[in-house]
Formats: sequence, C-alpha cells, structure tokens
Amino acid sequence: MKTAIIVEDHSNTREWLAALLRDAFPGIEVAVESTVAGGLQALRDGAFNLALLDISLPDGNGITLVEELRRHAPDTYIVMATIFDDDDHLFTALRAGAHGYFLKDQPREKLIEQLGGILRGEPLLSPSIARRMMRHFRQISKSESGDDPLTEQEWDVLG
Repeated sequence: MKTAIIVEDHSNTREWLAALLRDAFPGIEVAVESTVAGGLQALRDGAFNLALLDISLPDGNGITLVEELRRHAPDTYIVMATIFDDDDHLFTALRAGAHGYFLKDQPREKLIEQLGGILRGEPLLSPSIARRMMRHFRQISKSESGDDPLTEQEWDVLG
C-alpha cells in the first residue's frame, strides 16, 4: 500500500486511523477528509490504493464514496470503518462494493494485524461482523431449503 484516504468526521478518530495505517503499512501516504464532499474532491484529485470510510458523515453517507470509488477507481481497496454493526449498514456497504467492514471498537493491535492481512488477500472483517454475515446467510439457506446442510457446530467452526 502506497496511498490511502481516510474519510472520518471525528478528528481524534481520523488521527487514530492514520496512525493504524502507518503502523500497518510503513511509508504509506495518508490523506484525510471529514465530509463526503471533501472525500469526493480528494478522489477526483488523486488516486488511492486504500480507502477507510466512515458511514455517518455530517453531509451524507460514506456509502456514496464507495459507489464513486467502484465507478472511477475500481482497484482501490475499500473498507468501512464504523460503529454500526447492524445488518442494514453492513449489507448496504457490501452491496455498494466495500471490500471490508470493521468496527472501530476493536483493539489497536488486532486492527493493525487485520489491515496487514489485506496484502495477503485476507478480507478485513471484524469477527462480530463475520459472525453476523454467517448468521444472515445461514438464515437464507434455511429459509430456501427448509433444511440446514451444516450442523450448528460446523457453523461455529466456520465462524
């Protein structure tokens, strides 16, 4: 990773995320913005390998930035960095094209490790988010077939 953009409205959180990126990817250049408008302008002005985006911003929704990146910079790895752990936000972000989704309340070292996993092809998902996704698809599978092909213990192992 050479360049990253963080779009986050809280200055302390922006600084914390920038420090995480610098620890995970030594030498990375980090641009920061605090609004959707600022993020859109930065995306027009430059190219980024990685984007960490908040969902709730003062002038709109960070998912607008996901859609813009997918259209105009499809090689950018997009991660939602948020406090929202509900299905609606999660699946809306993933449908829009986000590659990862992590909750900001995780321990610092865990997040640095997860960020580094991007280079190894590992999806950046908070453990609770991965479990939520599995429950969601398990429910879909059960409702479609009426029968779950995996036992509860097998689902737990996958989690």
